[in-house]
Amino acid sequence: MTITVSTPATAADLRRYRTLAYTAGAVTALCALHADTSPGVVPVGPGGHTLLPDAVYAASDRCATPDGPRPQPYGQTVLDRVVTGDGALIAWRVPGGGPDPDTGPAWTAGIAWIRLGLTTRLLDLAAAHLRGRTVAGVVTLNLPMVRGILADAAAGIAEARALLDTGAGPYGAELHRVHRALDESGRSCLHLFGAAGFLTDGPGGDLRVSELLAETYPPPTDVEAS
Repeated sequence: MTITVSTPATAADLRRYRTLAYTAGAVTALCALHADTSPGVVPVGPGGHTLLPDAVYAASDRCATPDGPRPQPYGQTVLDRVVTGDGALIAWRVPGGGPDPDTGPAWTAGIAWIRLGLTTRLLDLAAAHLRGRTVAGVVTLNLPMVRGILADAAAGIAEARALLDTGAGPYGAELHRVHRALDESGRSCLHLFGAAGFLTDGPGGDLRVSELLAETYPPPTDVEAS
């Protein structure tokens, strides 16, 4: 059963954010998720931080808090700017900000689907990279150790996809399992690129974005959600 989250604007099929992240990148997927789940409101993580495209800030005059949206405090200090393949993400600190109980669950679930798309793309890029390289005349992709690493990464992605497909909601242990599986799969893929995997303008940059999104917008624990 696909997870469907009703919002004041639409009922968003969260699978589409995986597709957008895979084909276009994190910025495009985040802009779409924001438009569907919290238009006009800057989503804020439980630590009071944001990680969003410039366009989201420009289109929003409010920010999320546990008590509902409030006017956005302008002139915020930029904590970090993370460049991605399809744009850039900006990190801010919002004092008093936090997940809105009405829109936060949809945003949190959407982040997991975006990460699934980014990690799946990373796996496919790793396979294509290895297919074009050889070691002692053997295509690198066909080496048993390499195939084992790819298989482990693919299994982690499959686990995350299965949990999301069968209804892992924005709270609870299931969504935490999704993020752990994607973390492990992404890091396994990164090592297959060799030194190129750790360049900020390469696959390492995409993995960093994926992990930063999970850190900024983690699902609450069962205790926090109760």
